[in-house]
Amino acid sequence: MRTACLAILILLSTGCGSPDSLPTSTALPKPVATLESTLVKRDLVQLIWRVRDGDGRKLEIMRRNDDDPWKHFSTVVPLEGRIRMDDTAVVPGQPYTYRLRIFGVTDGSFLDEVEVSVPQ
Repeated sequence: MRTACLAILILLSTGCGSPDSLPTSTALPKPVATLESTLVKRDLVQLIWRVRDGDGRKLEIMRRNDDDPWKHFSTVVPLEGRIRMDDTAVVPGQPYTYRLRIFGVTDGSFLDEVEVSVPQ
């Protein structure tokens, strides 16, 4: 019985089970997206975002025209810290809004939102 008590004493004195020795969180940091470039033509909206802490993570681009409901536009993965989006299904004279968020997140938090007006 004396050996068992000694073993427990050694484990406690070496920090086994103390809060300092517990594993830390491995949650990924939230990506940060910054609009880097915007090109708007009668037949094209091109947006390029610089994304920090997004490597290997899927991001979703959502789109809406005027006051229509939000719709999924595409799922992308940053390449060399950038995302490029080309929308060729735009209508001249119409306003569009694009949102960028982590794919699968439904809590309403977005990394960025961009509004554009397509020329006539």
